[in-house]
Amino acid sequence: MDRLDSVIVTEYVEFDTPADKIVADPGVSAEFTGKVNSKLPAVQRVDPATVNWRLLTLRKRGEDNGGLPRLERCYNGRKGKPR
Repeated sequence: MDRLDSVIVTEYVEFDTPADKIVADPGVSAEFTGKVNSKLPAVQRVDPATVNWRLLTLRKRGEDNGGLPRLERCYNGRKGKPR
């Protein structure tokens, strides 16, 4: 699972879409799973349900514990936190 988790974290940052949105939309989930699977050897490829499960698990773990980092969001045309 360590290899899968590291690929998911890397692709998550590049994909720049919140985990909830990836999991909630089957089309987005399939696209994200395709990107994850493109970085894995053929014998280690996984289905969207597995990727979604790991994605939510990593989100719950938090960045400080090896989970997903927070994405930098735009608020009214500026990066960072809302005022």
